[in-house]
Amino acid sequence: MRELVLTAYEYRCAFCGYDGRIGVVPVGLEAAHVRWWAFGGPDDIDNGLCLCSLHHKLFDKGVLGVGEDQRILVSQHFVGHSSAARAHVTALAGRPLVGPQPAAPPVAASHRTWHTHQVFHGEPRATPAT
Repeated sequence: MRELVLTAYEYRCAFCGYDGRIGVVPVGLEAAHVRWWAFGGPDDIDNGLCLCSLHHKLFDKGVLGVGEDQRILVSQHFVGHSSAARAHVTALAGRPLVGPQPAAPPVAASHRTWHTHQVFHGEPRATPAT
């Protein structure tokens, strides 16, 4: 699944667009299960996201999620006052996912719903006004 998910997202973090490499080898990018494998999550593209290491950890801890409209959810319970926390976490609220490619399936509704109810903490932050 790893290579299929990374390819579907063109080796970019679905949350921030990070695409670091050393030569041709991606660094700091991981294939994340939306519905965890231990809870019946399949190794399918529609159950995966390409995420940088930071956003993968925050996604697995329930700080970040994916909404019905394929936009990023940020938990109201997340607290971070630094400029880094604002730039890399809270500023993501409401942004559309980066990818997948048009021919690849987006995250399936059943997996998004599972993550939102089983992992994501509380209610999402309001989307900033544009």
